[in-house]
Amino acid sequence: MAKIDSKKYRNSILYFANKIQNGTLGKLKMMKLLYYLDFDFFEKYGHSVTGDVYLRWENGPVPKYGEAMLTKMKGQDIKVTNRKVGVGINDQQHIEALQLYDLNVFDKEELVMLEEVADKWEKFSGSEMKSATHGEAPWIATKPNDIIDYNLAYYRNKYGEMDGKDC
Repeated sequence: MAKIDSKKYRNSILYFANKIQNGTLGKLKMMKLLYYLDFDFFEKYGHSVTGDVYLRWENGPVPKYGEAMLTKMKGQDIKVTNRKVGVGINDQQHIEALQLYDLNVFDKEELVMLEEVADKWEKFSGSEMKSATHGEAPWIATKPNDIIDYNLAYYRNKYGEMDGKDC
């Protein structure tokens, strides 16, 4: 696996935080957006955008260095606030951009994929995205807490779309 591209990683997070401003962008959703960005891109081009590896956790695929990147960016690039979502539901860690993203760090195909992923998942909650990932081969075929093999992206439905089965 290629090494982490911290510029692309940081700017991918900033892109999503700038693009999705409808109140649905929590930490869970950000982790799933990064997953779809990297796995959709890998499926089309044979490598990821961020260079991170993904772990199969209970809440779906999680980028190994996602939490560290958010922590590093907190206060300078992004603002993370706890929000009450509903009765009996854990607080959501809502993410807002404090900076604009730098388009120059991405190539044309990466920009198109960022836009496609943001547009496709903008209206979905993190929980809905978690359910979607649980219906895909990368999550199903990987043992809990193991690293997910990027090659499993080839066994998903086209660009992660659900096939109508309940998860």
